[in-house]
Amino acid sequence: MPELSHMLAVSTERSIAIVLLAVVVVGWAIYVFVNIRQAKAEAGSEIELAPNRGNLPDDEELEGRRLEKVQAFGVLMLLIMALVLPVYWMLEGGRRSGAETSFSEAAVSRGEAVATAAECFDCHGADLGGARFAPVVLDIGHQFSDKESFVINTTWEAPSLDDVFTRFDTDAETLDEVSEVRQILVYGRGVMPSWGLEGGGPYNDQQIDDLVAWLWDNRITDEEAQARAATRYETEFAAQRETNPAVTQGEVLFDLHCARCHTPRWPGRGGAQLPNNGGTIEVLPGPDGAGRYGPALNSVSLRRLFPDMADHVSFISDGAADNVAYGQFARLGNYGMPGFGRVLSEREIRAIAAYERNLDPQRQAAIGFDLLHEAGDDE
Repeated sequence: MPELSHMLAVSTERSIAIVLLAVVVVGWAIYVFVNIRQAKAEAGSEIELAPNRGNLPDDEELEGRRLEKVQAFGVLMLLIMALVLPVYWMLEGGRRSGAETSFSEAAVSRGEAVATAAECFDCHGADLGGARFAPVVLDIGHQFSDKESFVINTTWEAPSLDDVFTRFDTDAETLDEVSEVRQILVYGRGVMPSWGLEGGGPYNDQQIDDLVAWLWDNRITDEEAQARAATRYETEFAAQRETNPAVTQGEVLFDLHCARCHTPRWPGRGGAQLPNNGGTIEVLPGPDGAGRYGPALNSVSLRRLFPDMADHVSFISDGAADNVAYGQFARLGNYGMPGFGRVLSEREIRAIAAYERNLDPQRQAAIGFDLLHEAGDDE
């Protein structure tokens, strides 16, 4: 409906402009026609016809009816300007809005073309709701022991993009205020490659801006994101209860929203193929919170960083602001840590914080490599 109103505004302004132009053209045509009809036929030489050589009207005639006509015409012109200019000013906002809409639609169309060329849909889903497709070459060795390294071909669970603005740039109200999503596109994030020229990617600033405009146009509302998160939680909680009756709300919420960055191999868990037809391997995630893209989270690190749990809850809710200090040691934030306050309730975020603050650092460091994967057909 907003697009329709902009189109109507533009067409109305164009119609008014055409009508005004027609009135002016017709008025001038009438003036020229009347002037030609009233002109005297040439009756002598130019000297005799020159206005300053003929008999001019006397003061009584010039300052009478003729002067009143000129004054009336001047008042009419002033009245037209007084009426037309305010109308023009009132319609100017709609014209500008219509032009901005037209530019935005063009940017969104170009952004979709760039996304298609970059195969964003393959990794993030046809509906941008997230997908488990992205092919990744993963080295799962030499992380928790000195045993042999396994280089495998696996799939990666890519996050949803239609709700990316509920996690990053959460305060942005217009495209001009978007910075974090743009940085992620330019420089990449985790296994996602960089797409901007500054980060070594193939796309220039205009194409990155078009991608941002396309993502902005396809964003869902907070209510839709909250409903989807609630559905995923209910499904995952029921599934985990079947194998672990003692599972907590915080543990399930951590898996759904935090493990991607803070648990080793969590996005690449599942069946994988060893190179050179070496068989299959089952990739298992590492200990919760042991760290991967993000730092390790446990009872020691978090209680040092956030002695007050309220600060920890606030940090999960708001995320890290670029170059803004957070925590006990005044660490500088960046666009790496998203905020979840627009999707999760305070009670849910508090459950996540409580779960993270009770993770055992010894278990995170001491787990053996043989427990992180299960071999399949390795013959």
